[in-house]
Amino acid sequence: VCISGDGSFMMNVQELGTVKRKQLPLKIVLLDNQRLGMVRQWQQLFFQERYSETTLTDNPDFLMLASAFGIPGQHITRKDQVEAALDTMLNSDGPYLLHVSIDELENVWPLVPPGASNSEMLEKLS
Repeated sequence: VCISGDGSFMMNVQELGTVKRKQLPLKIVLLDNQRLGMVRQWQQLFFQERYSETTLTDNPDFLMLASAFGIPGQHITRKDQVEAALDTMLNSDGPYLLHVSIDELENVWPLVPPGASNSEMLEKLS
């Protein structure tokens, strides 16, 4: 199972070709906040909310993109859909894309601050 944000997914989208070519049973959970989430979160928490170049409102239709590689999937938008969607994904044969729309301001923890190492990650900002 690969869990990825929409920004990082777009940076590596060509790997869908590898999934198809090698017939890999990869399950992808795509958390889509239409942002470069980690960079936006850094800008919010460490750079006085000076946001720059983090908005991705022109993302492609991720299900259509996956379908072009022969990968089925579904799109969910509500928390009450998660359990059933995960069940469908995990019980599917072959690769699968679960596209999950999340709030654009959702933060991810733990977080590695800018310039820090993984051993310095923050569980939550006080």
